[in-house]
Amino acid sequence: MIAEGFYDEPMLYDVLHGKGTAGEVRGLRHLADRLGLDPAGPWLEPACGSGRYVRAAVAQGVRISAFDLSEAMIEYARSRMHDGDADKFRLAVADMRTFVASDFAPGWTFELAFNPINTIRHLETDADLLAHLERIHDALRPGGVYAVGMSLSVYGFEQPSEDTWAGTRGSLKVTQVVQYTPAPGGRDRMEQVHNVLAVTRPSGNQIIPSAYGLRSYDREQWEAVLAQSPFSIRGCVDEAGEDIVPTSPGYALWVLQRDR
Repeated sequence: MIAEGFYDEPMLYDVLHGKGTAGEVRGLRHLADRLGLDPAGPWLEPACGSGRYVRAAVAQGVRISAFDLSEAMIEYARSRMHDGDADKFRLAVADMRTFVASDFAPGWTFELAFNPINTIRHLETDADLLAHLERIHDALRPGGVYAVGMSLSVYGFEQPSEDTWAGTRGSLKVTQVVQYTPAPGGRDRMEQVHNVLAVTRPSGNQIIPSAYGLRSYDREQWEAVLAQSPFSIRGCVDEAGEDIVPTSPGYALWVLQRDR
């Protein structure tokens, strides 16, 4: 799940993570073009949050459908879209494990789906992940691709770490400090994430703490669960859509192709 403060105020998430989104969308368009897919879509984004990728995709001429479990996030995402673009996007409240794309995007058969920055790790079991991959498979056209951002683990090697992000929009300033405690492995595969938002605005300052877990995968575990799915591993790319060799530990976009 996304930190609770973001559900209360989706704009905070948008302000923090909007920078660089347009470049990531260009990378996905490049990837689609390289694979012989239509870079103009349609695309599908599960767990879209505040809709930052949706806005950037539509601005670059891509038709896109997206959904999130949070009604507040989807309401915010809709509020940021232009009325003149209504035929270019579809937004819905839905669950990654049970969504049916035709319910909110009837007639759309997707060229590409994408799920970056470890979002898929919010699914807490292999069964949940496989259910999600089945839903994605059903939404893609034969030969379509799912680009999944995954940080692989090496149990017992990784150390606690910390990231900091900051963003501004007008008089609003948001800083996020995130501390990660790696999963020990064995039966405990949940990485613990502790998140603190510091929000500054004319009405005053606010501190918003939260905590959640992310399911971890080492290389063997990740490839083993994908072997049970209706996808083949096409390769790995970076955010520019160029081929890379995945490392452990390390982050990459895994390119999963629907079996024809």
